Amino acid sequence: MYFEGSRGESFVVLFMTDGASSTKNIYITSENGVQMNISTSEHLDTLLKSQIDRVVTIPSNEHIIVPTEMELTSFKKETKAILIETSDDVFVITHAVRRGTVGSTTQIPIHKLSTKYVVISTEPAVLSFKSQIAVTAIEDNTTIAVTLKMMRHINLTIDGNIYQNNDVFNVTLNRLETYQIEHKTDLTGSIIESSKPIAAFSGNDCNRLENIGACDYLIEQLPPVNGLDTTYIVPPNSDDRYTKVLITAVNSTNLTYTINSTPRAVLMNEYISNGTTISSNQICVVQAENPVLVTAFGLHSKSSKLGDPSMTIVPGINQYLDYYKIVVPTGYDHNYVSIMIKHAAKDSFRINGSTTNKYPVKFESNVTVGNIKYYVRTLQVTDGELTASTVDGERFGLMVTGRKNQEAYGFSGNSALINKQGY
Repeated sequence: MYFEGSRGESFVVLFMTDGASSTKNIYITSENGVQMNISTSEHLDTLLKSQIDRVVTIPSNEHIIVPTEMELTSFKKETKAILIETSDDVFVITHAVRRGTVGSTTQIPIHKLSTKYVVISTEPAVLSFKSQIAVTAIEDNTTIAVTLKMMRHINLTIDGNIYQNNDVFNVTLNRLETYQIEHKTDLTGSIIESSKPIAAFSGNDCNRLENIGACDYLIEQLPPVNGLDTTYIVPPNSDDRYTKVLITAVNSTNLTYTINSTPRAVLMNEYISNGTTISSNQICVVQAENPVLVTAFGLHSKSSKLGDPSMTIVPGINQYLDYYKIVVPTGYDHNYVSIMIKHAAKDSFRINGSTTNKYPVKFESNVTVGNIKYYVRTLQVTDGELTASTVDGERFGLMVTGRKNQEAYGFSGNSALINKQGY
């Protein structure tokens, strides 16, 4: 059976290096209750395996803490992927946190994985920070080729071999084997291709953006290029945090991004990225002729110590769902959900089955996409389990953020394209 977007019955999870020996959390949420089986490779250390593998009944949500030893090591084949299988569809979010740094991502179910991905990371602010790529195989004998794009054309040495910009690194992985690449320059635009479907992740072990604040762990599970959209609405961050919007083309395309009703037309070549920045009271609308990947980087607050960099892949309007069930992490001063919904349906939106009157509104505005008016609203919410839905079945986009002193996280409700069969 297939489910919409980021809901599914099987997921493969990994944790890239974060430089902080973080607490590695997995949150699983179910609409109706499920049986869950968590398993690891038969080649994983026996003691480590015994701490992870389990069968659990989930009535509504489950919180799993993964041993820090499951963090990946660069340039080494390891068996550090975790397989999650459930009896019905669930949402899965990972959240790696330690004081002063955090990284979160929505997990993409295995049935949505594919064989080609484009990498997103950021230019390391200092030499000790690294950009990262990580992959894991679903089946044995999976060959993976990574065409390396290096912003500063700095050579990379792997196993004694020197790789330059546009060189291809090859590796073969068996089921639940992992491999991580790191570099001291931005790897955005690198291409990952494989002989069989894989899960791919990218980001930075820690980075400071725009020379303000401190560093945070940046990680996203990458959607396959065949699951990208052409039209996106990027909501702002709150607490005077600006947002860097990065648009990455998969094929050459004409596109327009619009901020405050001012459009800017751009011709982009394949695997090239183009960025812009919006304030905490602006919306960016991206409309492209061909599919693109849009990533939002929340920046440190301009007026307080709240927040640090966060990285979230933005859902396209054709990736919106009509129901989400998530866990808002604990330990943050402010947590927010942003919704992007057709204006005509805005009154049908519900949180935990109720209208949103009790939730403080931090931002709201209208924006036109094509000839359709959308309503964008950011609400402050409390931590814990949260369902978001519409009473009339209208689909909407959902993005979640949280911040405290020198720390911020972000994840989207969905980043997998819904196909014409509705899943």
